[in-house]
Amino acid sequence: MAIPCPKLTLKGTNDAMPQLGLGTWLSEEGKVYEATKHALKVGYRHIDCAWVYFNEAEVGKGLAESVEEGVVTREEVWLTGKLWNNFHRPELVKKGLQESLDSLGVKYLDLFLMHFPVAFKPDVVEATSPDQVENVPLADTWKAMEALVDEGLVKNIGISNCEIPQVKEILASATKPVAVNQFETQPYYSRKELVEFCQAQGIVVTAHTSLGSPGNCMSAHHASKPLMQDELVGEIAKKHNKTPAHVLLRWAIQRPTIILPKSVTPSRIESNAELFDFELSADEVVQIDALCKPGLEGCFNHPKTPWLGRSEFTGNTASYCNN
Repeated sequence: MAIPCPKLTLKGTNDAMPQLGLGTWLSEEGKVYEATKHALKVGYRHIDCAWVYFNEAEVGKGLAESVEEGVVTREEVWLTGKLWNNFHRPELVKKGLQESLDSLGVKYLDLFLMHFPVAFKPDVVEATSPDQVENVPLADTWKAMEALVDEGLVKNIGISNCEIPQVKEILASATKPVAVNQFETQPYYSRKELVEFCQAQGIVVTAHTSLGSPGNCMSAHHASKPLMQDELVGEIAKKHNKTPAHVLLRWAIQRPTIILPKSVTPSRIESNAELFDFELSADEVVQIDALCKPGLEGCFNHPKTPWLGRSEFTGNTASYCNN
């Protein structure tokens, strides 16, 4: 039985996207398969994937077995995929999608996002120098993504990690709706202006890094203490007999945004779904809103990644994981 979570309606298709999804970024190799099966078993109906997570085959195996066992049908599970930066050339966009479809073992995606508004040369997975980044107009990549909808390979298309100028650039030439923009938004880095701009345009916001990604590979560059250690969040959690994670995720649900808590631990996968038996008061929401920090101080994901223009290239970007 599906978890009774609310859904947000996407522009254009009116497809209903579950607000709760299973995140798979940085999920350990060999564990994503079991995590996928467990999440589907306990009622998740939304899985967020990406070519560059290098684990789509495991997700696909877990999904296929869950379908075979009668836990779900393919149509009941919302699958999101993402076009990696080295497939931005229009002639490569379909290839980037097809590799994900093949790994996942499915014929279509419910949502396909442009992972970053940055293009790498086709033979580059992670740019370590400026010459590995190339200029492919966002409009050209987007047009090729629109063709995927016409071919029936994806139902909805969107973007990820895009700022307001980039959203405007894509909207200026788009002939199909930009359904979603997925980016980091959490209390320390709330991106209020970006969230409100997207929502005003009818673009649903998917929040990644909702819990601050305390263990991600960029933790050495975090300017703020772990989000889940925040005193106010802890106090509100105690008041509701919930955990700090519950409060952070509930705050995101009420904005409203889509959330993608990641875990491969069965008990945590279940706990992350225990969000729909309580609500934060208007005052509590205002208090949490006030935690936002200036600039990139509260950013936990890509605070200094060079190909986003946040630091200089050093020839080694191993500490800046992809998302």
